[in-house]
Amino acid sequence: MSLKANDRADAVAMLGLFPSTRTGRIIKTMEQKVQKPQNMAGSLTQNYNGPPITRPIALVGLMGCGKSMVGRNLAAMFQIPFADSDTAIERAAGVTVADIFDLAGENKFREMEYREIEILLGGTPAVIATGGGAFCQPDTASLLRDKALVVWLKAKPETLLSRIGNVDSRPLLHNKHSQKQGNETPIEILTRLNEVRTPFYEQAHLHVNTDGLSKRQAASKVMNAIADKLAIINTSTISSTSKGA
Repeated sequence: MSLKANDRADAVAMLGLFPSTRTGRIIKTMEQKVQKPQNMAGSLTQNYNGPPITRPIALVGLMGCGKSMVGRNLAAMFQIPFADSDTAIERAAGVTVADIFDLAGENKFREMEYREIEILLGGTPAVIATGGGAFCQPDTASLLRDKALVVWLKAKPETLLSRIGNVDSRPLLHNKHSQKQGNETPIEILTRLNEVRTPFYEQAHLHVNTDGLSKRQAASKVMNAIADKLAIINTSTISSTSKGA
């Protein structure tokens, strides 16, 4: 939901209380945070026959790289649940990500993000789509690398913008929290963010380029990269970084 002006005071108060309500709602809302795998095999080009998935798979990358769409297809291929960290945050807070940025700022959002990702990683193995800036936060990145197989979905800024569509739903592309420089356009912001965040994303265990691929093609490419990775390493001691084609 998008907040009206007269709801802002209540929302600010609620956001301040969010941390203290976390413990009591974890069990009640855990099933809402993940989506059970759907039987999509018939509509996909490839099914997974590789090593068992014994730890979460976290997708990282800039907004528009396909984390949510690819993630759902990937979860169906693996027959494990799918979760989106931004969706989990919104359900916990009761407001949209854009509203959190506007009402409480990015620092507050990052606190919420860490807690929700921590909860998601503590459940059964799932494909988790993370927010674009999550892996750029040291504590969150360390948590993800330790508890999950982290996959960076790479794409050019032009590809990202074409996939995003409506930029109004992306706080970092249009509002005061975007740290816009002058009269930057959305493509200029994406280009800058790509340059700034690439060094962080490079710390992911796997790098997969999704330029020019449909969501199903990208999911198949990621699936194959994960299968190759799991075939040659012990999933409990993942530490190296491999680049996809």
